[in-house]
Amino acid sequence: MNSNEFDILIVGYGPSGATFATLMAQRGYRVAVVDQADAIYDKPRAITADQEVMRVFQECGLAEEIAAATTPHPGTDFVGLQGQTIKRFYPAPPPHRLGWEPTWMFVQPELEASLRRGLERRPGVQVFLGHQCVGLSQDATRVHARLRRLRDGSDVELRGRYLVGADGGRSLVRRSIDAGIEDLAFDEWWMVVDAWVRGPLELPQRCVQYCRPSRPGTYIVGPDNLRRWEIKLLPGETPQDFATDGAVLAVLRDFVDTTHLALCRTAIYRFHALVVDQWREGRVFLMGDAAHQMPPFLGQGLCAGIRDAVNLAWKLDGVERRGFAPALLDSYGEERKQHVRTVVGHAKSFGLIIGELDLEAARQRDERLGEELRSGRAVTVRQKFIPMLEAGLLARDAHGQLARGAGELCVQPWVLHHGAARRLDDLLPAGFLLIADGADALAWPDPAQDAGWHRLGGTRLQIGPQGAAPAVTGVLAFQERDGLLAEQLRELGARVVVVRPDRYLFGAAGSPEELRAVLRQLLSAVLTEQARSADSAAASI
Repeated sequence: MNSNEFDILIVGYGPSGATFATLMAQRGYRVAVVDQADAIYDKPRAITADQEVMRVFQECGLAEEIAAATTPHPGTDFVGLQGQTIKRFYPAPPPHRLGWEPTWMFVQPELEASLRRGLERRPGVQVFLGHQCVGLSQDATRVHARLRRLRDGSDVELRGRYLVGADGGRSLVRRSIDAGIEDLAFDEWWMVVDAWVRGPLELPQRCVQYCRPSRPGTYIVGPDNLRRWEIKLLPGETPQDFATDGAVLAVLRDFVDTTHLALCRTAIYRFHALVVDQWREGRVFLMGDAAHQMPPFLGQGLCAGIRDAVNLAWKLDGVERRGFAPALLDSYGEERKQHVRTVVGHAKSFGLIIGELDLEAARQRDERLGEELRSGRAVTVRQKFIPMLEAGLLARDAHGQLARGAGELCVQPWVLHHGAARRLDDLLPAGFLLIADGADALAWPDPAQDAGWHRLGGTRLQIGPQGAAPAVTGVLAFQERDGLLAEQLRELGARVVVVRPDRYLFGAAGSPEELRAVLRQLLSAVLTEQARSADSAAASI
């Protein structure tokens, strides 16, 4: 193969690009990653992520290393005009449904270093640091990317079957496909101050949203001795007003005694709520900040980019190597756009609560939210604001509505394996799963669907409290420790779930007829008509 020929070209080596590169490299693809910077940016930026992200890092084989450098999110208090708590989030209690801490704090340079070390261990990967993508074009079979090596201005051309733009909010790749942007009407200037605690200092143990019109702000408990404050710029203030450490510290003193703080990074951001309309043009895709931007009040910016990566990875692999229908790639943007739009909407709503500048409106807000909290009507678990999938490759009922369980994340129970407790995903091959509470439910598909399931590369799995030996050949069986799958099945009123490779449920079923209907939709959407016809013909013999 020509040294400039690859399967996948990735522009942008941040967390989204690095994760996508790892997911594709471990599937055996030849990957090129391009980034303008010569090294990882050495200051904190993103600081919060969730259990779904760690589950993806688990798929990459990096979760244990990354988790060792994190700390659990302590929860958040929203504080009103009189210093009273008007809204509150608590961490979701154990057992953790996805097998990891629901929300966790990290230092981004450390996280990126772990991701890059993991990618370096994969064969078939070439990284072009200090290179700027200055142009791209595509034809029916290839994408051509023109790079400029920044140290000497020389040009390099790369070719790949696909190109992914993970190159941030000012994405050249996005501009090259002329993708439109939907503005969700949030546009505010905020100052982000990261500092190291270098001495005795009284600070809240939980994160705090200071919902005060005189100066809205956020306090975040980072890992180890890293602390962050996000401070809203008031009308009439400009970024230039905070160009010196003295000016930054003067404002920071509204929130904390700065005597024992050492400033690590100060940045002025224009917080946006934006979602790109077009996530794909032919063989070119967008992900991460190139496809969406959101205010940080839900801590979901990085999470959304990692969800992009795992969503596209299995679909691209399915089309390229497993004979899946090419139209499956269209569901990437359909699914991710709707999901991230909902997340952005929630983040925006929290930003509006925190950043209210009108005194009377703030009083009314405090009364309303305080009453919701006192009455027990307020949602106090952060994860409940992260939606399930709402569009795309999901089972639907006869009325076109989402079918039972469709779009939910499948739990990841701890299961017993050779006498030790292991996270389920570590014991399973990649791909589709059919998980049931008994071997009889795994026998419900008809012969043509059995053939189709085999063509998908799917795995059948029985999980129960007793770990009984499966009654059907080719079925894996485990005993779960905490009853998470049993609880999810009870919640759904189902015996069996059909799980996508990204661990979202395609659907669930409580009877043979219901499961056959769900599988009929799945096979119709994922397999080509030629493959389905061949399976039907073979089953009828």
